[in-house]
Amino acid sequence: MKLITLISPALNLQALSLICDNNDTLLLRQDAVYLCLKNDINWPCEVCCLKSDLDIRNLVAPNHITPIDENQWVERSINAKQNLLWQS
Repeated sequence: MKLITLISPALNLQALSLICDNNDTLLLRQDAVYLCLKNDINWPCEVCCLKSDLDIRNLVAPNHITPIDENQWVERSINAKQNLLWQS
């Protein structure tokens, strides 16, 4: 499992889909949490977002995106075979 972190809402989904497997996880952090507002994205794998980044921006995650706290982020990072920062 790869943990792929997005920190910007600029998204090249086609390029990202090339490196994602079904068992990977995308983590939306910082301004990437604004992607929670878009309903037209067909994500290539599981998507979660950092709850503190949502709270700071007064956003609510939709049902298909799982908010996680910092402890869960660390746990997922430890369990991942690879940790990637995606910059499109």
